[in-house]
Amino acid sequence: MASEDIFNFIRIDENSLTAGQPSEDQLADLAKEGCDLILNLATIDPQYSLDDEEESCRSLGMTYLHIPVEWTAPKMEDYQAFKAAMEQAAGQKILVHCAANYRATAFYAVYAEQSLGWSNERADALIARIWESNPDWLMDDVWKEYIGVIRRKG
Repeated sequence: MASEDIFNFIRIDENSLTAGQPSEDQLADLAKEGCDLILNLATIDPQYSLDDEEESCRSLGMTYLHIPVEWTAPKMEDYQAFKAAMEQAAGQKILVHCAANYRATAFYAVYAEQSLGWSNERADALIARIWESNPDWLMDDVWKEYIGVIRRKG
């Protein structure tokens, strides 16, 4: 499957995928694979973003939702919007992505812990798959604190 070629791709289960930024061709592959919703947590940045991802998704028959999470200042409202989107999309095939799958795995892991019955260890293992794979991107204090806050208040 070509979706598995997306940067830092993780297939969590049959309906839940996380990854970095997909290309236009990879979006088309996701549509062919039955993906219903593309949920983008990255801010718009010409270095990483597609020109018009929303229109690309719509033209392929997928729903697009953008919750721009500022890398250096994630907010509780960002996670609450994500959680609401995930609850609304229950049963659909979803790709949660950002630029490199750091935000996406953090949000998905905590959501799964809170809403899907995952253990803290399982959630941490998902986060570690991406966050610990590149020594230049080890989790900083902003994200450690943020994940702790959403675990307590989310």
